[in-house]
Amino acid sequence: MYKRISVALLAFAATAVSAHHSFQATFKSDEFITVEGVVTDFRFKNPHVLLYIDVENEDGTVTNWMSEGSSATSLRRRGWSRDTISKGETIRVTGNSTHDGSPMVSIQLVEVMDPATYTVARTLGEDQYGGGMGMGMGGGRPTPVHVIPLKLDDGRVNLNGAWERVRQGPGSGRPEELDGVPPFSEAGAAAQAAFNRADDPQVFCEPPGLVRQAGFTPHPVRITQNDDHIVFDYEEYGGHRVVYLGDELPAEGENSHLGDSVARYEGDALIIETKNLLGNPSQPWGYQLSDRATAVEVYTRADAEGGGSILNAEMTVTDPVNLDEPWVLRRVRFYSKDYE
Repeated sequence: MYKRISVALLAFAATAVSAHHSFQATFKSDEFITVEGVVTDFRFKNPHVLLYIDVENEDGTVTNWMSEGSSATSLRRRGWSRDTISKGETIRVTGNSTHDGSPMVSIQLVEVMDPATYTVARTLGEDQYGGGMGMGMGGGRPTPVHVIPLKLDDGRVNLNGAWERVRQGPGSGRPEELDGVPPFSEAGAAAQAAFNRADDPQVFCEPPGLVRQAGFTPHPVRITQNDDHIVFDYEEYGGHRVVYLGDELPAEGENSHLGDSVARYEGDALIIETKNLLGNPSQPWGYQLSDRATAVEVYTRADAEGGGSILNAEMTVTDPVNLDEPWVLRRVRFYSKDYE
C-alpha cells in the first residue's frame, strides 16, 4: 500500500541539497517530512537526480510525488548508479518540504522497504553503502592520480580530457582560488539588493550563462582540442560549447547565454575571448551581470605537487554596467582518466 507520513523531523541536521539552483527558493531548510510509496521513475542524471513516487492519500487517491537530490556526479562518487533504485520498489524518502506545499521533497535519506514485511531492506544516504543524512557536494571519493604530458606533440598546451574540481589526498598543488564579492558599480549593487533567489532562472533549470557555466560550475568538464576548434562539454546542465580559433572577435550580434567566442594559443596558454552575452545572474545568490559583460578565459597546465595533472582556469569578467573593475575567477581542476 502506498502511504505518506507528514512529520516534522527537526532533530535532523538541516543540510541543504547541493543542486544547481537555489535550494532555499524551493524547499524549507528547517522542516522535514517523510513520504512513502512506490517508485514510478528514477532519473540518475545531472543537474539533479530525480525520484518519482506514487503516494496514497488518506482518501485513497494517489499523488505522484517528485523527490529531488543532488547531481549524479556527486552521488556517483558516493557509490550511487542508475541501478541503485528500481521502478516498482517501495521506498521511504525523508527530506525538506516545499514552501508552497507542492508534492515535492528533497532527498536527504532514502530507505528501501521490504514490501512483504515493510521493514527497511537498505538505507541510501550520502553513501549507499553507509547511509547517513545529507546529499551535498562535499567529501566524496578521491580522484585517482594520473599524469598526462603538459604539451601536445605540436607544442600546444595539452588540455585534452576530463577535469574535475574535487580531489582528496596529499599534495593538491592548488594555487589560491579567487572569487569574492564582485566589484559592483552602483547599478550592480542595486541589482544585487533587489535580487530574489526565488526568481533565479536556475530554479526553472534554464540555461545558466557563460560565467556560471564555465567559471563557477563545481562539476567536471571535458575538453577536446581539434586543429581549428576546441570543444567544451560541461557535465552540469549538459552544456556543449564549440570555440573556433581565430584572430578577431566576432562582430556585434544577437546575445546568447554562451555568447560568441574566439580562441588563440599564446605561449603555454589557451586564451578565449567572449562577447554578446545575455545578462544573467552568475550565482544562485545573484551577482547579476548585464548584457554588456565580456569574458576572457585563460587555460594553462601544471603538475600537482603530490602527483597528477592539473588544469588552471582563470576567467576575467568585465561589465561596464554592473562592475566598477574587472572581476577575476580562478579554478583548479584535476585530470581524471577514463571519466564517464
